[in-house]
Amino acid sequence: MEFVAAIGLIIGIAVMIVLTFRGHHIFVGSLTGGAIVILTNRINAVMALTEGYLTSMAGFVQSFLFMFLFGAILGQFMSESGAAKAIAYKVIDIFGKSRAILILVLVTAVLTYGGVSVFVVIFSVYPIALYLFKEAEIPKRLIPGCVNLGGGTFTMTCLPGTPALTNVIPTQYLGTTTTAAPVLGIICGITMFTLGMFYLTWEARRLKGRGLGFVPGEGEVVGSVSEEERKTLPSFALSVLPILIIFITNVSGPIFLGLNANFSVSLGLLLAVFYCYLVFRNRYTDVKGMVTKGSQGAIMALVNTAAIVGFGGIVKVAPAFESFVNMAAGLPFSPIVSMILGVNIVAGITGSSSGGLTIFYNTMAEKFMAENINIQVFHRISSIAAGCLDSLPHAGPNITILNVTKLTYAEGYYPVFVITCVIPLITVTLATILATMGVV
Repeated sequence: MEFVAAIGLIIGIAVMIVLTFRGHHIFVGSLTGGAIVILTNRINAVMALTEGYLTSMAGFVQSFLFMFLFGAILGQFMSESGAAKAIAYKVIDIFGKSRAILILVLVTAVLTYGGVSVFVVIFSVYPIALYLFKEAEIPKRLIPGCVNLGGGTFTMTCLPGTPALTNVIPTQYLGTTTTAAPVLGIICGITMFTLGMFYLTWEARRLKGRGLGFVPGEGEVVGSVSEEERKTLPSFALSVLPILIIFITNVSGPIFLGLNANFSVSLGLLLAVFYCYLVFRNRYTDVKGMVTKGSQGAIMALVNTAAIVGFGGIVKVAPAFESFVNMAAGLPFSPIVSMILGVNIVAGITGSSSGGLTIFYNTMAEKFMAENINIQVFHRISSIAAGCLDSLPHAGPNITILNVTKLTYAEGYYPVFVITCVIPLITVTLATILATMGVV
């Protein structure tokens, strides 16, 4: 029974991934994969669907509704006002259009290091990314990889002080701070950034060599801007303020207003929307239409992502999942290596770095803490490990980013896999070696 249940869990995940890659709607993939898990694990179907699927979906919607909504509306306001164009062309003037990839990665990194979730940062940077990639003639399929490099790697797991959940969760169990093992974290962060930039630059050249350039998605109008048109765009200073508002509100919200991370980001996005309306209102011809279009895009991205989270809810109530957790807890290796494998097993199955870390620390941490290890190193490496296999195709942020960028999995996922799975695995291996050398 345990063998059948375990195989069923793996097959369920695989079926969901295959169906999604072949263009089936995410609800079809998640429910079909979920049905396989339910049948092979002999779970009560009503319980699995209500307490697992629907409860997990509802929890995700409750946590992220306002962030998705305000983020998508802000994207519309930034695009229609010309602010996104103004930012894109100004940074091109400064750095050159050949550095479009670097610009997008750094803009995303600043926002996410300031606390903006990887789930919603795409709404803020995508309008800018379109014009950057258009001018540089870089295929749009690399945008998800760039956004993930800036938002889902070194700023999420490595850099000291990052407010990402993967860096906060270990503090609750180890008594460490978010700046744990700063030297180790900075070295690993630089490694991720360097390898990611090398890969994305190489991939852009490879795609261009095949004759592939920038092609806008359905309904996207991204034309080149003439010098005369540029004179009509809003100033760079006014255009970049919405991004600064998000950053400042998110950093100051928890300190001065006592807000949690989600509400701080939501408030920052809402204030940025109001700012755009007040400052650029003469540039808008159909505010109602913009709000409607943004809301529709937000709901689509939110519900599709929630469907993936719902599948994870079914997985968590399956007996086979507990077996995998127990297997991870009993791995006969050194504490660091066992932790890396254990976190990756759980994060890979759930498609969530924070979920993988939380389950690991709840079920396995006590065992490892008794082995007299350096908790600073343990904190940092567990965070990095959580960011390795958490980005397999069934991870929620992948759905959101691909939805917003109007790309299929076949078009946009491979660079994401290299950036968020392969490179972090290389980095966590480096971190383990450095830790044995005493680097903290």
